[in-house]
Amino acid sequence: MKRPQPCTANDPTIEDLKAGNEHAFRCLFEQERERLRRFVVKLIEDADEAENIVQETFAEAYRQIEDFRGEASVSTWLFSIAKHLAYGHLRTSDRHNYLEHETIEFLQVDQDGTTGGGTREDVERSERKQIVHDALQELPDHYRRVVQLRDLEEQSTAETAEQLGLTEVNVRVRLHRARKSLREHLCERMEC
Repeated sequence: MKRPQPCTANDPTIEDLKAGNEHAFRCLFEQERERLRRFVVKLIEDADEAENIVQETFAEAYRQIEDFRGEASVSTWLFSIAKHLAYGHLRTSDRHNYLEHETIEFLQVDQDGTTGGGTREDVERSERKQIVHDALQELPDHYRRVVQLRDLEEQSTAETAEQLGLTEVNVRVRLHRARKSLREHLCERMEC
């Protein structure tokens, strides 16, 4: 059996994708699959379903590649497809509880590597995590998405702007407002 040609830094090109080149789609899949999977898992909290949505994202991209206008990167376009499919899944499954990652700057103090078996510190850490999770859930969706992409997924302002269809200035403004709201909520709950 013939081994597939390895992907290079130049793969895939838009022209190859639009021509239906199997190698180009395989390279695109290899480059973006894991990032898309992590993104979708954070939205829907279901690893198995996330994998299905990622597969469906690539199938949809293959079907729609002729409509791709190149106004954004292929990666951004894929994330947009995945986002719409994930939100569709949430609507149909009536699950609107977004998974929030625990690496917000506030929680970095909890990443000291210590573990315990129910100590007072463990209980307090768990309570702080729940308060942060609640604060994130109370943010309006347009603020929560910016926090998720910038602070939790550590995407750049430009990447976040592309993915959400905003200007970089809008991303910075929303992120500032979201962080301010989170700080107020956390201070209120934790008696700052």
